[in-house]
Amino acid sequence: MKRRHSILRTVVLRFIGYFLGIEIVISIFEDIFNALVYGAEIDFPYDGIPGIAAGMEPRQIALVILWGLVQLAVYCVGIALFARSISRKVSYPAGRMAEGFSEVSNGNLNILLDFETETEFKEMRDAFNHMTRKLKDYEEKRMAMENERMRLFSHIAHDLKTPMTTITGYAGALASGMVDDADKQREYHMAIKAKSDQMNALVDQLLSYSKLGAPQYQMKLASADIAELLRVACASLFGEIENKQMELNLLLPEEPVFLKIDSLEMSRAIGNLLTNAIRHNPAGTLLSVSLTEEYEHIIIQIADSGVIIPEAIAGNLFEPFISGSDSRSSGSGTGLGLAIVKKVAEQHSGEVFVSDTIAPYTKMFVLRLPKNKKSGGRNV
Repeated sequence: MKRRHSILRTVVLRFIGYFLGIEIVISIFEDIFNALVYGAEIDFPYDGIPGIAAGMEPRQIALVILWGLVQLAVYCVGIALFARSISRKVSYPAGRMAEGFSEVSNGNLNILLDFETETEFKEMRDAFNHMTRKLKDYEEKRMAMENERMRLFSHIAHDLKTPMTTITGYAGALASGMVDDADKQREYHMAIKAKSDQMNALVDQLLSYSKLGAPQYQMKLASADIAELLRVACASLFGEIENKQMELNLLLPEEPVFLKIDSLEMSRAIGNLLTNAIRHNPAGTLLSVSLTEEYEHIIIQIADSGVIIPEAIAGNLFEPFISGSDSRSSGSGTGLGLAIVKKVAEQHSGEVFVSDTIAPYTKMFVLRLPKNKKSGGRNV
């Protein structure tokens, strides 16, 4: 590992180096000067200028003065070179750092410092570049969240406006006495209730989605039988399955499969996947719900033989307000169900995705959850 140089050490070492260099140069020139002045290589008897000057000829005095000027020049050149070297090692990196912080303060997060140095400025440079990358990532995420928030508001306004218009129209007709027929009045009342339920479902789903996406939200994890959770979810929707004359194939282990989860949120996610399979497929569709275990994961698979997902939305299927049909406009969905499933999976350090399957099924949703190291699960 390369040894780290401190700024103080660099300054001291360079000062010593330049000082020794100057002394060597002066020593060489001093011998030459003595030979010129006295005609021999002798040490210069520097015991006071008045005593020396009294025994010198004018030419020798001139040479002494010249020698003094030479020494002064050598020292000046040495100091200048020393200052220039320190400037390159200290002042230049410090200036680049100041420029970098100035750019960041002006909103430029694309700046990266690339100067070379062996002092603490190397660590400061790397820390600065790491900081700007983090700030840039944060800003990109913030902008993405802002765009998603605006898109959510736009879709919510659209999805609330349609049922509100229907409710306003039916309520106005009833209030003005325009509808005298009792059956017609009952029909209007049922339509108002249906649209109110649709709005209520949208608000509930929106609150769930917002809660799961909040940074401070924490799941209430506890050991639970995931197989039993699937049975309960299927049983709660069995009426809808029968009404659409669907055939359900349940492939679950009889023994408990324990997993540390938030049972409430996981039940919501599984319910959303099942509801999606029931409501967005035609009557007579085959459904399959299975649970298997891998070495480190629990795998939940919900497959159906219904509508094939269009390629145009396959990549964004788990984003808010993405639908493969006219379900939102028809009132059979909120457009947030699968987005909530994704949030719940991520909160459990898992994932959800659409996978290829075999006939007679046309698509399969896979919820993949990591096992808890302590509680584990039963091997299937």
